[in-house]
Amino acid sequence: MSSGRSNVVFNVLSQRVIDAGELRISRTSLGKNNPEKRYLIYLPLNRNYLWQVLHEKNARVRVFIEIPSEVLSSGSNE
Repeated sequence: MSSGRSNVVFNVLSQRVIDAGELRISRTSLGKNNPEKRYLIYLPLNRNYLWQVLHEKNARVRVFIEIPSEVLSSGSNE
């Protein structure tokens, strides 16, 4: 990893909060024999250098999800 990128990683990790931006959520099943649904959150590829560092450090992370107000006020009950 270049020194410029490692400085960015250090700064982001030292703040202990990473804004991952807008994420896509996908619904999937656990297979034919288990029809239960589960949801996957896809992390943005442009932050792969951060995900790689966290993976190498075997870091546990907490994920907080902010729901935009326009989704809540759309009148949909889904």
